Amino acid sequence: MDIKLLEDFVCLANLQNFTAAALERHVTQSALSRRIKALEEWLGTTLVNRDSTSFDLTPQGVAFVAEAEVILRRLYNAREAVRALGSSGESEIRVAAQSSIAQTLFLDWTKRFEKRLDSVYVRLISEKITDCIELLNQGHVDYMLCYANENVSLPIDENKFSYMTIGKDTLIPVTTPLPGNNTQAAAFTLPGSPENPTPFVAYTHDSLFGKTVDKLIQDKGRRCYLSRRYENAFSHVLKSMVVERLGFAWLPKSSILSELRDGKLCSAGDSSWDIEYDIRLYYHHSVSSAREQVIMETSLEMAAELIK
Repeated sequence: MDIKLLEDFVCLANLQNFTAAALERHVTQSALSRRIKALEEWLGTTLVNRDSTSFDLTPQGVAFVAEAEVILRRLYNAREAVRALGSSGESEIRVAAQSSIAQTLFLDWTKRFEKRLDSVYVRLISEKITDCIELLNQGHVDYMLCYANENVSLPIDENKFSYMTIGKDTLIPVTTPLPGNNTQAAAFTLPGSPENPTPFVAYTHDSLFGKTVDKLIQDKGRRCYLSRRYENAFSHVLKSMVVERLGFAWLPKSSILSELRDGKLCSAGDSSWDIEYDIRLYYHHSVSSAREQVIMETSLEMAAELIK
């Protein structure tokens, strides 16, 4: 499959208009339409609802656009890494981070130590936590940023790696508000009922978020009635599904601050449904270079700010 088909579809999904997307991609509208159709044929499903009077992705399109963005990001990262070989030298910093952290705390962390270093080249690999841990264990990255919760252990060899907590985040249940309702009433609410279970957009059971959410739902002190509709390991994919009103989901608060502020998303339950997480920085025990020392000092400062 041609990578341009993915780029076409992501562009179209973001602009939500065939004419604007065709201009952005420097093709005719008919050519863009043919390319989107070719992608749909390759996938074996429809991505765009052509019967709608306005631009509208199908549920499959909503799910696939997030996956397409991940695929493109990985390809672009790989391309940049290859181009950088032999040129970045000692300045390269290799980091693995869960996708939600890569879009939030990672940016603050890198900006802080970049101010203290003359030149840096940061190669970020944004993956699921299991993949991040594998990269760390195999020595393919220098640092790993991940979520941690007291109810789930991480398979990381503490004899090889150290960690510090440099951030906090909260997984909160959110939904879109009811359309046309000025009171910001939630479209979907917890805990649901046997007669009317609440549509639920879920993490995979084997993911970190999935394990902690499953534990919360199964808490013996709760009565919870949910209808599990869609499932994915990435929070940004679930966020897209929530925006399309496919159900509610637990999402990292740090990744939806603007949507909560603007009223595009609202709470689907009270604070008793929230799940607290630490954000950990894992690294090799030894700190040998001046660059590593700067990164450690920056990280320690962030850790100290949490206890003030």
